[in-house]
Amino acid sequence: MPAKSNAQQRLMAAAAHGAQFPMARRVRASMTAAQLHDFASGSMKHKPSYAEHVRGRTSGKPATAAGHPHKNLGKYLHPKKRG
Repeated sequence: MPAKSNAQQRLMAAAAHGAQFPMARRVRASMTAAQLHDFASGSMKHKPSYAEHVRGRTSGKPATAAGHPHKNLGKYLHPKKRG
């Protein structure tokens, strides 16, 4: 099954070639070398940059700030400035 987007194809190619960043290691652990090669092969023409499907979102509605897990967490992501 070929990759559905340029980003997915680049990730699979990096994982197949032994990249050491966390997502590549995770993908390499979950797929065989033949599967990685199958996803990484093929032309990048006529593919979107990123796939439309977003993990964890099942509806066809566009993501909103309230629906994204990392939005609206300002007080937890950024410590208060003292001074």
